[in-house]
Amino acid sequence: MPGDSSIKAGVHREKFEVAPVSSIWLPRLVEIDSSWNPASWSVKLFERELINPASRVRGLFRGNTLVGYLCAHVVMDEAHIVSLGIDPVWRRQGGGNELLRDFLRLCRLENVLHVTLEVRVSNQAAQALYAQAGFKAAGIRKHYYSDNGEDAITMRYTVEMP
Repeated sequence: MPGDSSIKAGVHREKFEVAPVSSIWLPRLVEIDSSWNPASWSVKLFERELINPASRVRGLFRGNTLVGYLCAHVVMDEAHIVSLGIDPVWRRQGGGNELLRDFLRLCRLENVLHVTLEVRVSNQAAQALYAQAGFKAAGIRKHYYSDNGEDAITMRYTVEMP
């Protein structure tokens, strides 16, 4: 609409879609990952995740564009979010929330009881995202990140079953 300040500010009005990611998206996964991850994953690593039966790789799409992803491992009744990344152009528009909501819904369908993750102590935005979704701090992993030795906060979510 003319005069809509959210359009002027560059806020995108389309809805996000979340779906499984296929190998055609490998270069884009690496591109998104390298935009935020100092120890960026390679095409080969993402390729292994896509064929690993324990992996769940979900993509965040705007139209035909992959703008984010979530990669997690599910083993029996537990899941671990290994990585979540959003293209910098699409951050702070609700995509991270969409990915988490989708994954937690998937966890309920797969009878997963607990979800864990690690997040950098310095990454306040990610900590807030996870806390808003219901994750609670559960501990500290000293010198967890290999790129700079930064500590990680372990966060845990208990899945509510219907």
